[in-house]
Amino acid sequence: MKKILSLFCVLLVIIIGFSYYVLQTTAEHYHLDADLPKQVAAEVADYVTYAEIPQDLVKAVIAVEDHRFFSHSGVDLMGLGRALIVNLKRGRLTQGGSTITQQLAKNLFLSHEQTLSRKVKELILTLALERNYSKEEILEMYLNYSYFGAGAYGIAEASEKFFAKELNQLTIEECAMLAGVLKGPSIYNPVEFPEQAATRQAIALKLMQQNGYLEETVSQQ
Repeated sequence: MKKILSLFCVLLVIIIGFSYYVLQTTAEHYHLDADLPKQVAAEVADYVTYAEIPQDLVKAVIAVEDHRFFSHSGVDLMGLGRALIVNLKRGRLTQGGSTITQQLAKNLFLSHEQTLSRKVKELILTLALERNYSKEEILEMYLNYSYFGAGAYGIAEASEKFFAKELNQLTIEECAMLAGVLKGPSIYNPVEFPEQAATRQAIALKLMQQNGYLEETVSQQ
């Protein structure tokens, strides 16, 4: 029993030490503990606050990207389990199970290399983001920092480029299309790939309906 307890203590010290190392060495550009939304806003043109993002757009993004976003602690274990089962059944990697917070951690602090060390760092940074910032702040940064394709960075620029509209003028269908783009900006943005974008829009609307955000699927525009 003493040996098990000692081993646990050693592992705990290693985990804490590695976590501290990760948080220190990945803060070359953005700093987790120094008003991160303000740092991101300083570098993103047309940055919008959470209060300025239409609720239809929030619902669309949550439905498409991470429907348990407001209830999990940064890592969706149920989502990871479901993705693992799907991948095993299909014999290839088709689903990732990453949450919005994990995606933000990767986009702000890490590369996109598929290595174990990068995934561990992503987990540590994800938990740190959840500890330091509200869900609304995390979603705000995610939508402002995301690339939407066709040269559009951030949700406000994407709205203007794709629909020539301010965010508060977007329809539900347009919100669904923007949410759908996030899965693959280089192949789903409506400027360069209107047919693929329409297909993703339909999926987004269906997911919104399944999650109770629509009483019935609205028609595509």
